[in-house]
Amino acid sequence: AAPAPAAVPVAATESVHAALDDLPEPVPQPVPEDELVKQVGHLRIGIPLFNIYLNEADELSRRLTTEIAEWAMELHRPIGDAPIALAHSLAGSSATVGFSDLSQLARALEHAQTRSLAIGHGTPEEARLFVDAAEEIRRLLHQFAAGFLKEPSPDLWARLAEHGLSSARRLEAATAASELE
Repeated sequence: AAPAPAAVPVAATESVHAALDDLPEPVPQPVPEDELVKQVGHLRIGIPLFNIYLNEADELSRRLTTEIAEWAMELHRPIGDAPIALAHSLAGSSATVGFSDLSQLARALEHAQTRSLAIGHGTPEEARLFVDAAEEIRRLLHQFAAGFLKEPSPDLWARLAEHGLSSARRLEAATAASELE
């Protein structure tokens, strides 16, 4: 058994408390406002939110890129729910921090993948588009982490818009074919 601690005389503890009471109260030092936020383009984001967003978005985009790359090697199967959910999560978290261009790009990719899932299989052109969109999301995130607010490629926007039209036609054709069976 450990020996009992020695008793401290009451007078000694009172003198310590009196000495502590005589010390001036610590004055909190003001933190410059610029140290509490991260400025990225026109966005001012609190440092904790900025760090959480980057960590989460980096993992989501990494997984999205992997899921799409794996699907692109097996276009005979539907794309699946995972990459659609990942794009959806990226769209939502990017909107939370005000990164609307990335949010809109992720949302457009989500919708394109949803149309592809409804058709049931992909095309090589569609796979290339989805891979390019996922890589563009990663590029934009890396720029954002470095403090730059960049826009998605206009060419990619055009390709996503064209995909929407062509996939609608493919879906109509697939639906008509299934009704004939």
